[in-house]
Amino acid sequence: MHLAARWRAARKDGPALSVFTVDHGLRPGARDEALMVGHAAALSLPHTILAWKNQGDVTTGVQASADGALRPDDGGGGRARHRRARHRPSSGRSGRDLLDAAEARQRPRWSRRHGRDGGLGPLPLLRPLLDVPKARLVASAEVAGLAFAVDPSNADPRFERARLRGANDAYAKLGLTPEALALSARRLRRARAALDEAAQELLSRHAETSDAGYAVVDWTALATCPEEIALRSLSRLLASVGGSEDPVRLAKLEALFAALREHPDKAHTLGRCRIAPHGEGRLGIFREMRRDGLPVLELHPGEGALWDNRFRVTLGTAAPRTLTVRALGESGWRQLREAEALPDSLPRLAARALPACWRGESLLGLADFRQAPQCSTPCSRHEARLDCQATFLRGPIREPRRDAAAILSR
Repeated sequence: MHLAARWRAARKDGPALSVFTVDHGLRPGARDEALMVGHAAALSLPHTILAWKNQGDVTTGVQASADGALRPDDGGGGRARHRRARHRPSSGRSGRDLLDAAEARQRPRWSRRHGRDGGLGPLPLLRPLLDVPKARLVASAEVAGLAFAVDPSNADPRFERARLRGANDAYAKLGLTPEALALSARRLRRARAALDEAAQELLSRHAETSDAGYAVVDWTALATCPEEIALRSLSRLLASVGGSEDPVRLAKLEALFAALREHPDKAHTLGRCRIAPHGEGRLGIFREMRRDGLPVLELHPGEGALWDNRFRVTLGTAAPRTLTVRALGESGWRQLREAEALPDSLPRLAARALPACWRGESLLGLADFRQAPQCSTPCSRHEARLDCQATFLRGPIREPRRDAAAILSR
């Protein structure tokens, strides 16, 4: 945090930085530690504490869950979501060190979940201190007079990370030192960067996204490229359309690709998406409509909120009263089609999952999508003075993650 603040202060065009700390509530001192970070950040950076509502067994997946607790929430009241969506980061920086990097490569659950080089999630996570030994970081903090906390869970044998640290001597005898494992991680990051660039090139040439929240890709191009590139491309498409913060597990992604090759004419589901043929030789990726439905939120005049983790929806200050935003659904789609209020080019599968404005059971219309269209842009008739706008946050297909050093050197 202090290094990032110094880096920004030394640059005339330094980006805006914010600090988020998760109060996970898993031990009595968690809140005090979050406040300590806030006190240190107050010297130069804005700071927000996010309270994580833990559910389930605290001995199962706690550290992995805490890692993901910074994700924006799209449940609850519109005002809370408005604050989180407004501060949605373009990248994240972690203070983890070389030992953490080595442990991440050792952890079998990580490998099973994310595959060879980790998750392909939507937020670039920069870890510029991964090559620095922990002892050096502690010594540097002490010399600079910086307060820091020691997480007792790192020594608690109930957690996998602590058990791995207890086996470090045995690993070292096999040559699996933190330095060796960190070197392996650096080499894998280098390979990942090249593969990500190839996947991005394929998507740039053969795929496109729509402001209506769906994507299409040339199936022949996807099916005939190297399988690793196809898997990464599919992962990005699913993340962009599905809106999930969790990357699809590699095993499931491989199963999907195999099923698509065997039955390219059939529909499949994965990662909150429905994958189905869309026109001649193309594959469509649409948001899946589940039995439990999509989120429902109320918007007051002048409010904005994140809806379904895909759309930023705002209601103008001149709106006469509160309205409800929920998916258009099948009945809403039929109603607008009968009123000739939707373009013929808008796929039914995409339209059903769009944010629509309702008052009770009365459909007012779709939110306005005022973006330059890449495919078809939805439109509909609105009641007088209805000023509700929606922005698809996940298109076009994202650029690949960039190496921390490359970003920090800009």
